[in-house]
Amino acid sequence: MKKRVGIARAIVNNPNYLFCDEPNSGLDPQTATVIDELIMEITHEFDMTTIVVTHDMNSVMGIGEKIMFLSKGNKLWEGSNQDIMDSGVKS
Repeated sequence: MKKRVGIARAIVNNPNYLFCDEPNSGLDPQTATVIDELIMEITHEFDMTTIVVTHDMNSVMGIGEKIMFLSKGNKLWEGSNQDIMDSGVKS
């Protein structure tokens, strides 16, 4: 519930961008999926750009459209969620 309230508070002024830092941190898999779906719905409904920082690959594959892998401040890879499986990037 706290995650949903935080998201609601962030979008109350109809921003162009929504930044989410580990939105699924500490959540069980079922609730994490609900939060991912909420983020996706809000992004499309309010026509905003959402930037999600996460290590949760289920979330990346579920809601990521444009993905960027960073390591120690360097971009290692950038592409779509369709290209990610063939990327050869190792964490």
